[in-house]
Amino acid sequence: MMENARINLNRPSRVLSSVIVDHFTKNYQRLNTEFFEFQFDWLNRAYGTFKDFDKYLILSYLFRKTFISYSELFQVFSFENFFAIRKLEIEKFNIIEISKDLNISKETTRRKIIEFERDGIISKNKKIITLNFNAFNIQRPDNSILSFSRLLASMSEILFNNKIFEKTYTKDYFIKKIKNKFTQVWGIFLDYQINYVVSRSSLLNNDIEMFHIFGSLVYNQNLFMKKNGKANHFRDEWWQDIVHMGDKKGISAMTISDLTGIPRPTVIRKLKKLLDGKNVVKDKNNLYSFKDGPLMKKFNEIRMQNVQALSNTISKINNIVIDN
Repeated sequence: MMENARINLNRPSRVLSSVIVDHFTKNYQRLNTEFFEFQFDWLNRAYGTFKDFDKYLILSYLFRKTFISYSELFQVFSFENFFAIRKLEIEKFNIIEISKDLNISKETTRRKIIEFERDGIISKNKKIITLNFNAFNIQRPDNSILSFSRLLASMSEILFNNKIFEKTYTKDYFIKKIKNKFTQVWGIFLDYQINYVVSRSSLLNNDIEMFHIFGSLVYNQNLFMKKNGKANHFRDEWWQDIVHMGDKKGISAMTISDLTGIPRPTVIRKLKKLLDGKNVVKDKNNLYSFKDGPLMKKFNEIRMQNVQALSNTISKINNIVIDN
């Protein structure tokens, strides 16, 4: 006689996204600082790979499409097994769809695909595109898994301290579990990450370079506030304090260039546009900081939406990897 299977529907990993939102809000500065560090790492890798954000985003989109297809077929590949693949075919390839989803013009998308073919990253045959071995090397996200696992571990500690989880889960635990169920987890992650980059750069004429430069100012002011202000800010307190810092702690164009890898002349040109739009100020020492300018209302709305979107992503990933 078959024994009755025991299913624990109340296991500690089953935490609703609304619970994540609540604790993210109450521990905003700590978690947001780790989030900034993760995003900075991802964007630096994206730019450093091709010196072209659009190309990296298109390639990420193609891998995301693959991971979603696997999930729809209930297939899961580990990190090791997936990156042992030498070639991968994507059927029903559509430039118009990519262009629309990424807010990149059709002409630019087509040109980037041609460059991928020229460099041996992909092969194209009518409506079928093949990701070659070079594409796998480019998209191997070792550092991203590490930095995202730090954020997951910090949230796990907060949930444990508030008696939501029965124990804490370490960074190394998350790295191992994510790699075990890599295609399932990373499809969820890329869905979030691509939308994050596209939605924010859309406020800056779809200019991801400008978004990264602007983000450097926010990141710098957040670190200054963390060092010299309260130990922790709630979500709304953080926003009020950081947008009213003025030019207390700016950063130079050279430093931004060093941090992002974006050439200094490009940084200066993009900063001038932000200055002209009255979203950035420059002090007498040529140090830049962002201020409560015309774009800040929109950025704050998207920031609030991100707390929900990121919490949804953390909840989904927790429910896949913890105790499974």
